[in-house]
Amino acid sequence: MRRTPINAVSPKRKLLNVSRKKFVAKMLEERFYCEANIPEICRNIASDVHEIKTRARGGSIVDESNVLCLCRFCHSFITDHPAWATENGFIVHSWSGPAEILAAKRARVAYATGTVYLDDDESEPFW
Repeated sequence: MRRTPINAVSPKRKLLNVSRKKFVAKMLEERFYCEANIPEICRNIASDVHEIKTRARGGSIVDESNVLCLCRFCHSFITDHPAWATENGFIVHSWSGPAEILAAKRARVAYATGTVYLDDDESEPFW
């Protein structure tokens, strides 16, 4: 009996991977500086695209508002320190809604600039 091997990647995932590859190239071309800028480890030139809400948590891998362009060192630090990354807005949980995602943007800005925003004005751009 002849058996057909199982595809490693489904046709639907292959299409998504092709669009992801184009998306990553576009993002790194447009946003070429590291957006985390973690002191003492940042190398300033972005080489990785990091999902704030990962696809395992229900996030989109081709949504510009869900990604940050990071250098490899900052990306590794964020991945290796999830509690710190969550506290500073670089990762959000699967149950995070729009309010928590806005709070994560505020936390990233506060981290990057050393400023604290006290008002809840959502019209102000944060990133």
